[in-house]
Amino acid sequence: MDLANSLNGKKEELDFSDYTYVMVSTLNQMVNYIPLKHFSFKEVVNITINDSQYADNSKWDKNLTEVLGSEVSTSPINFKQSEITNFTTIKNRLNEQLKGKEKIFWNITGGQRPFVLAIQQIAKADDVICYLEGNKSQMVLLQNGIELKDIVDDYSIENKEDLNIEIALKLMGIKTNEIQSDENHLEANIMKSFIQEYKNIANGLRDLMIETNKTMNESDAVKKLQSLKLQNKDAITKVIEWGYTKNKSTPFGYILEEMTYHIINTSKDKDNIQELKTNIRLYNDTKIDGVNNTQIDEFDVLLLSKNGKLMVFECKSGSMHPDIAKSTKYSTYAVSGVYGLPILITPLLKDEIPPEGTFKELGDAYGDIKASVSSAKRASLEVWGLDEIDENLKKYIEL
Repeated sequence: MDLANSLNGKKEELDFSDYTYVMVSTLNQMVNYIPLKHFSFKEVVNITINDSQYADNSKWDKNLTEVLGSEVSTSPINFKQSEITNFTTIKNRLNEQLKGKEKIFWNITGGQRPFVLAIQQIAKADDVICYLEGNKSQMVLLQNGIELKDIVDDYSIENKEDLNIEIALKLMGIKTNEIQSDENHLEANIMKSFIQEYKNIANGLRDLMIETNKTMNESDAVKKLQSLKLQNKDAITKVIEWGYTKNKSTPFGYILEEMTYHIINTSKDKDNIQELKTNIRLYNDTKIDGVNNTQIDEFDVLLLSKNGKLMVFECKSGSMHPDIAKSTKYSTYAVSGVYGLPILITPLLKDEIPPEGTFKELGDAYGDIKASVSSAKRASLEVWGLDEIDENLKKYIEL
């Protein structure tokens, strides 16, 4: 069937469910999961390497099959690492294993170059080659060397049962019982008042918040708050008290997380967000008395878009060890590869952060924050000020 001529621009008539879906095993199994869910393939074949010394393909494959459950069965086409530089071997095995499959939907997104080149050479005229363009949230479809236009406007998944943070983490290999989160949030109107006052850096509220991370106790913080010229001090007091209930030593850290959560949860691009969670803690599967024993990672704020992009927000109101920055980057890309984005949220505003800002107006109390920004930049994390979260979300998650 010539899809390019038969569709006549009516993408609602498109149905690939009778195609054999062939994917290539990859660390970022999200790129294989999305088309599979989008088109509801009934027959799935997985190209994988079963003896790689560089990557654990069997683990990636297991992660995906466990997420799919019994609703979809997959069959492998196995290669040894030594075979993937031999185009003749690759083409012969693919042709042999897929013999009799009249129509194939090839997903080459996560494939190594030898597989991609071989697939391009053996794809039949009726076959479709798929590639997910993460930066533009586009699904590129090719048939017989010609791009099929206007077939898929976007590859978002609306149903939360098909795509959620738990699924994204399970694709990484994290089991459901190893995931915990804390969703104890302040009322939106209270946070709105607090953030509005906080962004006015001349009124002393931000300096007060930084002091709370040093030696200031709750009663002294509330007392000092009364001396500041602020609107709606009752709401601000509630935020400060909430922060101390979360952590008496570093209340501002939790307040910064809550500010970030509120800004994202009320953003103009909220409709493009699939799920938003805070204080996601990951544990290993070692148990003592039935309880997960060792925490292996933590995400302050975790956002999953409807098209599978995962954004990890590390909120630091003070110091951040360089290892934390590196861990955040690794964990983000382990979950979603190039579709992930690790970000440091700092208490600063956009025009205070280098290279645009120079820190020169900030005093000694901001030394830990400056160091955190430097650590994040060395680890290639993006650094956002509180006042640019909303505008940056549009750039990264708008479909």
